[in-house]
Amino acid sequence: MRLKVYVAGKVSSNSVFGTHDWRDKFCKELSLKSGIEIVNLDPVRYEIDFDVDHKDSKFIVGKDYFLIKESDVVIVNLTDDISVGGSQEMLIAKYYKKPLIGIAPKGGKFNKTEKEILGKIYKYYIDPFVSVSCDRVGENLEQVAGFLKEFFSPDKIKSISILDDSLEYYNNKSRSNA
Repeated sequence: MRLKVYVAGKVSSNSVFGTHDWRDKFCKELSLKSGIEIVNLDPVRYEIDFDVDHKDSKFIVGKDYFLIKESDVVIVNLTDDISVGGSQEMLIAKYYKKPLIGIAPKGGKFNKTEKEILGKIYKYYIDPFVSVSCDRVGENLEQVAGFLKEFFSPDKIKSISILDDSLEYYNNKSRSNA
């Protein structure tokens, strides 16, 4: 099996990975662990190839849209320093109905054993924007490799309808509590 993968996450060399080209190593490791040939649709590589003017916002955003649309799966690396672009890429994946896998390390800000909110303690807490948007959420590369091995059937992949579904759920639940 061969999968085109778009990995969303920090581009900056100031990321937790310490380098802008971390996606290459990530995809190689994922390929080894999953036994699947991974084609890295790296947005940074495309910027180097095109000698991109970073003030050309529409080109930057359009490039990411294009790569996400061309991918078979989107993996979002949910580090504590994720950028606004990474969260937008999650919704873009849903717009194009792409399988979205989140990597949320245990103990990070998106995946906690315990989280206190307004005096209530929640056990095994996954951030709501992560759990609603992602088709699968794993803690590490091994879990993501397992998700890729089972790959998703198109009827089980969430789409942009998660927005309307969540709004309808909220409206129904808030009316019943009124």
